[in-house]
Amino acid sequence: MLADYPDRLVVTALPSIRSKAVGVDVILYDTLGLHLRDGADLQHVMQHTDAKVLIFSRDMRPDLRAKAYSLGANAWVSMSVQAGELVRTIELTAAGEPVGENRDRLGTVAGLTTREVEVLALISQGLSNQEIAAKMVLSVNTLKSHIRQAYRKIGATTRSQAVSWAITHGFAPPDAKTLSSGASLAPGMDTGTSSAGQSG
Repeated sequence: MLADYPDRLVVTALPSIRSKAVGVDVILYDTLGLHLRDGADLQHVMQHTDAKVLIFSRDMRPDLRAKAYSLGANAWVSMSVQAGELVRTIELTAAGEPVGENRDRLGTVAGLTTREVEVLALISQGLSNQEIAAKMVLSVNTLKSHIRQAYRKIGATTRSQAVSWAITHGFAPPDAKTLSSGASLAPGMDTGTSSAGQSG
């Protein structure tokens, strides 16, 4: 996809998830990793590399995008973009400039916080309050406070109304694998003249 732009960036695969990404300006991170694992690889690149993290995700999983933001990712780009737009977004991210997608962040229309988006995402995946509290490392009482605030903002009074709102606003509906395994929202890929690396 990026082979036609050798004068603008160099793509390199990270040697391992625990790589220090030396010389890499931008890590292009596929949020599928957040669905399959626990987020440790994204946390590593945020804490132990100097690279900026550009989230690269499917439009139908804005809940995973919100989770990546909550872990510190710098920007987001859809997997549906054309190569030229992706290159431009990588360059902007490398320069620390906004990429014009903040208005698209999930839940913005309702004024939801990132935490509230995470809560609604897990509710929409069919998890119980106890399961959500464990995944988010919260007490059940704190979780209930987040749920009340989120429900108030979206105008829901029941769990089924909240799930309906979430699915209508872009959250993926529960799938059999998630419901049977209790899988968490969890990490990617990397890129770099801007050098870009790929993880995951």
